[in-house]
Amino acid sequence: MPLSNDKGHRVEALFDSDIPMHYQIYQQLRAEILDGIWVGRADFPGEEEVASRYGVSVITSRHALVRLVEEKLLKRERGRRPKATFVPSVSKEASAPSVFPTGPQHPYAYQVVETEIRVAQTEACRAFGLESGVELWHCTRLRKFEGRPHSVVLNVQRIDIGKKHKASDLAKLPMNQIFKKEGYQLGAIERRISAKVPSKIVAQYLGISVNSAVLVHAFVLADHENIPLEWVQIALHPNELPPLERFDLRTGIVKVSDIL
Repeated sequence: MPLSNDKGHRVEALFDSDIPMHYQIYQQLRAEILDGIWVGRADFPGEEEVASRYGVSVITSRHALVRLVEEKLLKRERGRRPKATFVPSVSKEASAPSVFPTGPQHPYAYQVVETEIRVAQTEACRAFGLESGVELWHCTRLRKFEGRPHSVVLNVQRIDIGKKHKASDLAKLPMNQIFKKEGYQLGAIERRISAKVPSKIVAQYLGISVNSAVLVHAFVLADHENIPLEWVQIALHPNELPPLERFDLRTGIVKVSDIL
């Protein structure tokens, strides 16, 4: 079923015909709310906008929004736009061990899906020490390995940094190589791993159902002075194996192959 992204372009997301459409739309909107994209904003889509965005009836979109209200993730009042009420929390505990890439990287082929400036996920905002609702530079790229879709990478950076990258580099180079080419000295990477419902773009380009679950690696890449350069989210195709890890219990250092 055709969908529209935020710029109005049509994309083909793979919905599961065995799962009610309103439930799959609910999952997509719920994931956006939990990611903090709608914190403090007054432009959450109403019934007609959701219906247009997903190419469904208003009745179907209404069912999705009602479920979000029932879960207290959304507030609706007559004559007003819906408003997301959930604010993500970020753990204040000590940082995770630093992660260091080891060994050769896979020879990925890159396809730039989109580059744009938009409101970032709460986790991305806080990686830069910013409040939720801040606009940052986003680059979404499909990575292929041996001709097959391997993963979708979302790089989020400060606008002044992201706008410096050349389109030709984004189409062929890993971001760490782009940074080095531009003169940045890289430091350490910290990461979190979780399982999430894929966004419509991830589902489209990996060729999977939006109702499936994908393994997501979220990274913060810092320079040699420990200043964050970017927040990265990599959604791995369900058929692909995650990188090999080695955790040294003596030092607390995690060494991971092919993580950028």
